Amino acid sequence: MVKRVLTYIQRTEIVQNASVLVGGTLIAQSLPILLQPFLRRYFDPSDFGYYSIYLSIIGILMVISSLRYEQAIVLPKSDSDSNKLVNLSLSISLIFSVIVFFVVALFHASFLQILNLPHEKGFMLYLVPLGTLLLSIFQVYNYWLIRKKNFRSISVNKITRRAVEGTTQSTLAFSKVSGGLIFGDIAGQLANAIVSFFQSLKSGYRLMPVKYDDAKRLAKEYIIFPKVNLLPALMSTICYMMPVIFINKYYTAEQAGYFDLAKLILSVPLALVANSFSSVVLNKTAECYRNQKPFLGEIKPLIWIVLSISVFEVLVIVLWSESLFTFVFGEKWLVSGEISKLLVLPFALNFITSSFTSLFVALNKITWQSIWQVFYFIIISLLPLFAWLSFNNFIIVYTLIEVAANITMIVLLIHLVNKTK
Repeated sequence: MVKRVLTYIQRTEIVQNASVLVGGTLIAQSLPILLQPFLRRYFDPSDFGYYSIYLSIIGILMVISSLRYEQAIVLPKSDSDSNKLVNLSLSISLIFSVIVFFVVALFHASFLQILNLPHEKGFMLYLVPLGTLLLSIFQVYNYWLIRKKNFRSISVNKITRRAVEGTTQSTLAFSKVSGGLIFGDIAGQLANAIVSFFQSLKSGYRLMPVKYDDAKRLAKEYIIFPKVNLLPALMSTICYMMPVIFINKYYTAEQAGYFDLAKLILSVPLALVANSFSSVVLNKTAECYRNQKPFLGEIKPLIWIVLSISVFEVLVIVLWSESLFTFVFGEKWLVSGEISKLLVLPFALNFITSSFTSLFVALNKITWQSIWQVFYFIIISLLPLFAWLSFNNFIIVYTLIEVAANITMIVLLIHLVNKTK
């Protein structure tokens, strides 16, 4: 049986590439997860609540930092144009991060009030521009490596980031440094950006000034990404990142920390598998689309794997969540185990959709995805209307909204596949 599975992997390129990415991602994500029992016992739930807010802000800003031109890197027929798109995206990201820094400096006090952050946590706002730039650099080079099918390098980059992040956070935890979680993340992102740069150089990338004529031509040729996809993608990311900010604003940083741990554990399949599968699906489907070949047969193996993982996750959390959370992280995290039972279904559905949303880019149908993202933003924006509810009831409302959004996305993906297969 094992020999048959190995033979199947060797003969199926998309499964083989996904296996390389998943293997590297598994190692990379295992490092911070294995450190969580220690970190969760050292840092309070409120510390993780503030850390989650920081990550949410960066995640939102990263979407618009390069105006979505990084997604177009896999599309040009020539590597020369793709290389120029990389440099264009990096230039835009640098300018954007500088602008963010000045905005933070000018409106620092207002942001603290809006986000309900204490004054002593204000330093993390000044780290947002740097964190956004580093994450954007990695994202841009990641698309170049996807284009070059250098999935092994992508895996190495992820492992490097998590190793540096985990080591730094643990060291700062022992040293009792305030904001150790955030500084550890910055260190990991810096290592990731540097290693990704050198991996890209090895894969044929060249760092060079962006000529005005080339920038103008490519920006116009792929204008659909900022024009059609930028705002909806921003809306979609806000939908995913904002709940923890809402919880901190309308409830407490401690409850935001409970939500953060539940989200972290339920996102394990998303972090370990979905992003890797999405990268492979993007590469293989875009290749089939360019050559006018059918793609459904190529992605079917991944569909069955994703569905199996989703069912397994739901069963484990429904049956044993409270026991697992208290045993691994300590008694003070029981609340995270309780709300995980409510959140597991939307997270399982999100794992399914996230594994295949790159089909919209590969098949040049991002307008479809953009329409859905607007819908998602509208319904998630209703959450503040329920801030008067108890924390648990607020989580229930959030769960219902997420289930509705993800089921709608699944229906849209099925329609897309049937129309273009």
